[in-house]
Amino acid sequence: MKPLKLTMQAFGPFATREVIDFTKLGSNPLFLINGPTGSGKTSILDAICFALYGETTSNERLGMQMRCDLAALDLSTEVEFVFSLHEKVYRVIRSPEQQAPKARGEGTTTRKHTAALYQLGEENILITNKTAQV
Repeated sequence: MKPLKLTMQAFGPFATREVIDFTKLGSNPLFLINGPTGSGKTSILDAICFALYGETTSNERLGMQMRCDLAALDLSTEVEFVFSLHEKVYRVIRSPEQQAPKARGEGTTTRKHTAALYQLGEENILITNKTAQV
């Protein structure tokens, strides 16, 4: 598997939308994620694992615990990961269970965990939108 693009929104320490374009690294088979303590290195790996498996890299944090405390309430927590595997390109989009503003009235409601897996190409094909199958 080769990572191509990772988009994190209200995930981990990232209060807004952050995009990592792995294609800018060229064709090198290895790369280093480097930065000071607390800068989000582990959160990048957590986002990739969460997108693929619905879990983070350790048993210490659940997906629903990865919402950024500083994110606006109306900004949903979501991870989108685009990767290639066996010369095909895929996109997985996953959101953990989270609180969101009610559509009507005041207060919040619980949004359920969602996930979708697509094969990208001339036509984007939805492979599944069932969280367990993704």
